[in-house]
Amino acid sequence: MSRMGPFRIMVTAALFGLLSTSLVSIGLVKAAHSFPHRAAVTSPPVADRFPALRSNHLALLIANSNYPDADTVMADVSAGADALANVLRNHGFLVIVVRDATRAGMTEAVDRLNAAARPGSVVLVYFGGFGVQSEGQNYMIPVDAKIWQERDVRRYGVNIERALSDLSASGARIRIAIVDASRRNPYERRFRNYSHGLAPIDADSDTIVITSTSPERVVDDADASPNRFVSGLGAELGPPSRSVEEVFAKRAAAGERSRREQQYSVPAMEPSEKS
Repeated sequence: MSRMGPFRIMVTAALFGLLSTSLVSIGLVKAAHSFPHRAAVTSPPVADRFPALRSNHLALLIANSNYPDADTVMADVSAGADALANVLRNHGFLVIVVRDATRAGMTEAVDRLNAAARPGSVVLVYFGGFGVQSEGQNYMIPVDAKIWQERDVRRYGVNIERALSDLSASGARIRIAIVDASRRNPYERRFRNYSHGLAPIDADSDTIVITSTSPERVVDDADASPNRFVSGLGAELGPPSRSVEEVFAKRAAAGERSRREQQYSVPAMEPSEKS
């Protein structure tokens, strides 16, 4: 018995240690589910709500106003998206607003919209924020973009033309794209002498494209509050008796005529004039 004493003591100590570890683990698991500072998830992410929507008029508004590389927060973008959302709701649209979206967030939101679009529906996408053109294509810039060279635009940006092409395959009868992104931005300064604005956006005959200014130009008062571009769109829409697609189709046609007239009557601006 005397020789078994130390062994029994060792076994007892080991069992006690295992039991103590198990109790501590159970306590930690329980505590992890009862932290008072953890916010409870009461609803799915914004983009996840698209599949539940059933409407012939859907709108996705992406408002990127808080870029880490920008000098200030663009309050006009957020306010403009809110104003446009209210107008669209008055015209019967189901509207989802996504704010300060990353590249993954923007891509997912557009994919969800494509999945929710019904045959014969009207689908509208608004983007407010920074846009940059590269190799003749236009890119919406997410808030998490890391752009130091032009190739980074294509790597981290979301291609506008590609997004519109995906929408055209959704079965929607009319697609409307409103691009409020012709702004001087902090990214082009790193690899260009001046902001190029956006390139002409190619789209099919059933897609209406409206931009805040003509191709190759930037809006000098883009940060004005209220957002003059969006305010103008709201004023044109007017009462719900006029359909959004009809009003925007006329505006897009007028803008295209104006662009062609300027192209043939106004000499191109030198880089020094654009800077």
